[in-house]
Amino acid sequence: MANLLRLLSGALLLASVLSPPIFAQSSSPDMSVVDRWLATNTGVSTLRIDFTQTRRMKSVKVPVRQEGTLWLDYQNRQFRWQLGDPAQTIVVSLGQNVLIIRNPMKRYEIRQAGSGGTPGMAAMANGFPRTLQEFQQRYRVIETRPEANTSRIVTRPLGVAGRGVETFTFVVDASHFRLLGIEIDLEDGSSLDTVFRRVEPNIDLPKGLFQPSVDGYTETKF
Repeated sequence: MANLLRLLSGALLLASVLSPPIFAQSSSPDMSVVDRWLATNTGVSTLRIDFTQTRRMKSVKVPVRQEGTLWLDYQNRQFRWQLGDPAQTIVVSLGQNVLIIRNPMKRYEIRQAGSGGTPGMAAMANGFPRTLQEFQQRYRVIETRPEANTSRIVTRPLGVAGRGVETFTFVVDASHFRLLGIEIDLEDGSSLDTVFRRVEPNIDLPKGLFQPSVDGYTETKF
């Protein structure tokens, strides 16, 4: 299952990042939780994750809930994140950039991951770390919080990936230490919660998955 982080710097979706806040903490985080979670990714080269995403915004009383799919290719550091079936929004990694496609509008944008309007996306665009050392280079762990059936690894992405992000939380199964979802709280008071419904490791990836066509679409800025 999943190390879901080296590439959805989305959110998940994101849809579409400054100075870290000061957090009080009574003791050092239990990094063994992180270590055991990362160990579950040993031998995983590709991943498909079906998820349910809930987006909450201060300006909207009713949360927006959508289903989507995330594909990860660890070897080539690529991801594709999409909402809806058929896909309404698609986000694909392009190195340090991301391609965002809005199918109903027939429009697309190529922007730098972590630029304005895409908080949390840069962390996803870099994929998910494989080792504890790599994890600590990319995330500041605020706390590890054990709960009834889960452990929450509360972090903040470092550098450009942390722009606009208050906390970036990995939700891990308390028994098997597999990643169950991601919770992103943004500095503007909104949040994006992603719950994994099905995880398929080491699958064959469809040809052209990370090169969606934009023929007939208009380039724009969302």
